[in-house]
Amino acid sequence: MKLTVDLSLLQQAVITMGAEKITYEPTTSLIPTKKIDRDLFDGLEVNFKDIEFDTGLASYKGRQVLLYIKDHSYNNKIYSVLDDGSKGNKYHVADCSKLDEMRRKGRFERYVVTNKLDGIFAVSGNDKHKDILIEGESKLSVCQYCLESINYNKFTSIPRGIVRRTFVQNFELADFFETYSSFFKFMPKGIADSSASYYSNDWKLISNKVRTKFNFQCQQCGLDLNNYKRLLHVHHINAVKSDNSSVNLTPLCCDCHRKQPDHKHIFINHEDTQLISTLRRAQGLNVRKSWLDVYKLADPGMHGVIDVLEKYHLSLPEISYIVKNNKKESEVTLELAWPFKKVAIAIDKPQAIAATKQGWKVYSMRHALSQIDELAQRVR
Repeated sequence: MKLTVDLSLLQQAVITMGAEKITYEPTTSLIPTKKIDRDLFDGLEVNFKDIEFDTGLASYKGRQVLLYIKDHSYNNKIYSVLDDGSKGNKYHVADCSKLDEMRRKGRFERYVVTNKLDGIFAVSGNDKHKDILIEGESKLSVCQYCLESINYNKFTSIPRGIVRRTFVQNFELADFFETYSSFFKFMPKGIADSSASYYSNDWKLISNKVRTKFNFQCQQCGLDLNNYKRLLHVHHINAVKSDNSSVNLTPLCCDCHRKQPDHKHIFINHEDTQLISTLRRAQGLNVRKSWLDVYKLADPGMHGVIDVLEKYHLSLPEISYIVKNNKKESEVTLELAWPFKKVAIAIDKPQAIAATKQGWKVYSMRHALSQIDELAQRVR
């Protein structure tokens, strides 16, 4: 049944109050939570062979995960683990030498994979003396070999001993998952559930006014996002989400926003990360004068590789370089590239394959780090 409603009086009241008409643009793109995401949040027992490491990071059905062995029955270890999680099995976030060792030994235990972000894991173990199963939760520690394999936060440069142990103690999974968010299509449930709850009820209106005031330009990198308004966020400078005073709010593109300290709730997919880089290049903002510029412009997931490249004193790579086909149409984008050498490092596997077909040598993050000598030889 068609309804006819006269809203003229309401419209007149709006005009009388002097209210401004705004066009709402979503500032983040949230992907609905599916059953697999709920299962991963709770922890899912899988075969080791079903876990993928194409990029170097642990992945299960296209989702970033960590994996660990739940059982702590050996020597009644479960009791000490419940008391102090650092004594338990380490959890893995990347393909590392320890996992490779287990492969070679044929030890394919049942692992639990999860994308829960608080670092608290369900553990269990048999008390052989009492013949009972003991279960509980404990805060386990991340595997240092994993952090080395991807050079997370320049981990390979951190001195061994107490400094590294302190780093591990302060390791935050939310920070880790945020760093590599563009490597994966799906957002962890823990991030999806928490991101919207911080803001005031009128945040959409406030955000739009701030972005309009600054003509939809990022106040850090200068990117003009008038045609892509959803990619412009509003940043709380003092990190207090309830403080919406004008001096505390500034518009930042989603890439600059996620690189601010303690911004664990921001998830940016690969397509948007590449779009930001493409727009910067088109607007003349993709200027590289030093390795610091490369850090600022590149995808955060490339920072571990960039740190190693800098130590090898290689020439500065192009950021998000576009490889065109013979018809001069945009085809693929490569995160780091040396065009004259036709060498690159890419996140997206299909794009890497497409560039390879055009004569490029393309490394994944994983292979760039493990084959750095070969890569450096090609670039020099």
